[in-house]
Amino acid sequence: MPPETWMPAPEIPSPWLDEVRAQRHAWEARRKAAREEYTARRRLNNPRGSAHQEIWEEDLRRRRAERQERIDQQREHFLSLPPGQPAADRPDDGGATSADPQSTEYPGASDPMFTPPGWNNLWYFRGF
Repeated sequence: MPPETWMPAPEIPSPWLDEVRAQRHAWEARRKAAREEYTARRRLNNPRGSAHQEIWEEDLRRRRAERQERIDQQREHFLSLPPGQPAADRPDDGGATSADPQSTEYPGASDPMFTPPGWNNLWYFRGF
């Protein structure tokens, strides 16, 4: 069957599509109002918990802004590099804990937190 027979032309407006959009917008408005009412009630009933939540959200926003700023700085640095120059002399990202920047070892692989006490994984590498 050709597509013209089972699909209407895109330039013909559909009345049901406008109705679906209106229903969706009304549902989103009801959902937003219910969420705001729930948040206001929670803040009224538990001011200490809501203050803790607001501090946590502010810290989250601050960390996201810092991360975005680092991404923007690294992007600017990368775009400012001339063609053919390696990007090895990039600015410090603040998250590297290894003293050797060329090291490929995971920065905590020998940490006892990653291996349970008494664990010997040599059997795994012998192919068993």
